[in-house]
Amino acid sequence: MTTGPHARWFRARLAGAGIIDMGAGEHASRVWRSRRLRRARTSALAAGVVLALGCATAGVVLSILPTGVSVAMTATTYRIGDATLQAVGSGVYSGAGTLVLGHSGPDLTAGGSAVVDGARWVAVCEVAADGAAETCRLQSGMRTLTARDVWSAGTWQRTYSDGVRVEIAASRGVPVPFPVGR
Repeated sequence: MTTGPHARWFRARLAGAGIIDMGAGEHASRVWRSRRLRRARTSALAAGVVLALGCATAGVVLSILPTGVSVAMTATTYRIGDATLQAVGSGVYSGAGTLVLGHSGPDLTAGGSAVVDGARWVAVCEVAADGAAETCRLQSGMRTLTARDVWSAGTWQRTYSDGVRVEIAASRGVPVPFPVGR
């Protein structure tokens, strides 16, 4: 500003107005950071986003895919997952659970009982004469489920009445009266 008479008049008029606070205690400043640090931060953020998306995708895929277990039966043993039942009579297996086999006409009927995750399950399955399908009714306390097993590409494709799907690797016609995947 100039120091002439009009400047004094102008300063006197604005002195009490408080319109513009000039020269306040604050002032703008910029903090300079290296470009290398910015690039490293951006790269770390991008890697974190990719990792989070990968984990989320894996979780969705694992929840959609059916769980699997293998079943094998011989004249002396019946294996389901890690459990082994030993033959104690004709068509009767016992051990970590119990399996009883019987024929009603051309169909095979299997009854099973086992404790799974602390709950006792009892089931009855009927295997079709051609061994390509199995229908099971499973019960634990007041909870009842049905399961439909269809033979496809060397495995039982089990679908429970609540929509849960399980893949059971077994020989064609081997009954599975146990709550696999529950």
